[in-house]
Amino acid sequence: MEALHGVSSGKFDIKSPADKFFTSFTDDVDSTFDIISKEKITESVGWEKRTVTLDMCGNLVSDSYNTFKATITVIPKEDETDGSRVVWTVEYEKIRHDTGDPMWIIDILINYLKETDEYLCM
Repeated sequence: MEALHGVSSGKFDIKSPADKFFTSFTDDVDSTFDIISKEKITESVGWEKRTVTLDMCGNLVSDSYNTFKATITVIPKEDETDGSRVVWTVEYEKIRHDTGDPMWIIDILINYLKETDEYLCM
């Protein structure tokens, strides 16, 4: 039997400077995740450490998960001309044991972050 609670995390490099990327991401986060969560996304923004926590609920998320929280941190590389690193962690609690892991939501999140970087580097 699968566990109801789960955590997934990862990291990837981006070309954008950390501050520019973080500002762009946090400015547009609500409209981006409207597809997944029709209710307001609760967000906590830590500007000093460039960390945002999204607590999503509503429609597609609430149908399968009691909780779904994503934390994204943008870390500048030592030489900022080399870009930054995005570190993400997703914590969730499934409603039922037969509910699958939320990889489709995580994929949307990661694709959005990578597309934001591509857009900023144009």
